[in-house]
Amino acid sequence: MRLHLECIPCLIRHGFDISAQTADRAVRERFMREILAWASSLNYDQVPPLAARDMYAMLRRITGIDDPFARVKQISNAKALAMYPGLKSRVTASPDPFDTALRIALAGNMIDYGRNAADGLDMDMVVEHFQNVSFARDHRARLREEVRAAREVLYILDNAGEIVFDRLFIEEIGPDKVIAVVRGEPIINDVTMEDAERTGLIDVCRVVSSGSAASGTPVAICSDAFKEMFREADLVIAKGQGNYESLHEEARDIFHLFVAKCPVISVEVGVEEGSALACFNNGT
Repeated sequence: MRLHLECIPCLIRHGFDISAQTADRAVRERFMREILAWASSLNYDQVPPLAARDMYAMLRRITGIDDPFARVKQISNAKALAMYPGLKSRVTASPDPFDTALRIALAGNMIDYGRNAADGLDMDMVVEHFQNVSFARDHRARLREEVRAAREVLYILDNAGEIVFDRLFIEEIGPDKVIAVVRGEPIINDVTMEDAERTGLIDVCRVVSSGSAASGTPVAICSDAFKEMFREADLVIAKGQGNYESLHEEARDIFHLFVAKCPVISVEVGVEEGSALACFNNGT
């Protein structure tokens, strides 16, 4: 997905919000001036996560703040871990543990500080909602078949907190054949290796870095090791909008699991905002 005009005010607003991490007004003003100048000459022939990566690089350079959402991610992980035992019991007791775990993973996609005030979410209510939600794009039957047949599944993670909900789904897929992928550097509340360690996912399955500092997975800027895994995996599952934005035009089959949380994505996919999607990028 290429950068849309509608992405620009969203990027600038996000830049303004994260600039509040510094109490130095002069530093904040400099950051905002540089963002506005940068936005005026953006390359629109790029995926949105690359633009976000460049903005966060400016933030680090100007403010010295490396991970503005560090505290938020810790809180999100802790809250999700507190829910894990109850959610695990729910999956175990379900007549269809695979589908229940998939829906729980989808509910976790609402923990997104790049799109909404995730700290105000009642995740118990969100989980309950997604247990009965209808899918605007629904390829779950094909996914189930491909999971059964796959020897290696590359599961590209999305956000902190959400990683705990993904863990439940990974446990149903079969952790021995899953390689979970985290970001190479902190950006927004996207998941990093530190989050995999804090939530215990590294004890469940193999976890690797994409080598990318973008809020998604633009393959061209990922590490060679990741590119090889991406090519060779029997099945790729990608969580969240950032991964959809950066991956859905890739030639290989990818299963996307996310909620359409912004109008640009909704129009791009052809669904209503807030729709649940469980779909392969080739549409079959």
